[in-house]
Amino acid sequence: MKKKRRLFLIILFLFVIAFVIFLLFPRKTTIQKEKKEPEIQMKGEPVTFKKYRINQQFYLKIPELFVEMSDEEVNKRYTNDFKPGLIFTDDSFSVNLLIHATTDSLTNDTLQSFLDQYKTTLVGANITKEEITTLKKGQKVAHLNYTIQNDSFEDTHHVLFFPILEKAVMVDFKYPKEKASDWDAVCEYTLNSLEYTI
Repeated sequence: MKKKRRLFLIILFLFVIAFVIFLLFPRKTTIQKEKKEPEIQMKGEPVTFKKYRINQQFYLKIPELFVEMSDEEVNKRYTNDFKPGLIFTDDSFSVNLLIHATTDSLTNDTLQSFLDQYKTTLVGANITKEEITTLKKGQKVAHLNYTIQNDSFEDTHHVLFFPILEKAVMVDFKYPKEKASDWDAVCEYTLNSLEYTI
């Protein structure tokens, strides 16, 4: 009799534990599914983003208030050898997201030396951040933030370098330093949205 009672209690105990686990597991999954992306605001208004596929190899979430800069405007502003492949801008043309796939060789292993070489071109710049991070699939990304004086104003640059098919890609989100309070969060969200498709 005591053995049957003990066996019954053990089975009941295991059933209760299994039931509790059953209740908690779906709840945890539901919470993860309901997790929303942070709301980014500018001057008290929410900023919306569109997912933009670039070069068939990676995505960025770009502010919907940006438009692609026309070829005519690009030619006016970039008359030297460096002409970005793709530029998104706001209506003032003072805030730009430049995306440039270069012909320079770049791999995960050469990323640090590439970054060091790029910094030598930034004469008079004040570097505020420099780091290399590794994404989920093992791809490495270099982050470089700096400010630099241009004519009568100072620009803030948030730059990413990363290899795609062993070639260097540069993404540069730049805006006047005086507008940093408006654009810092937007910039951070856009650059953190980098997602590889290869």
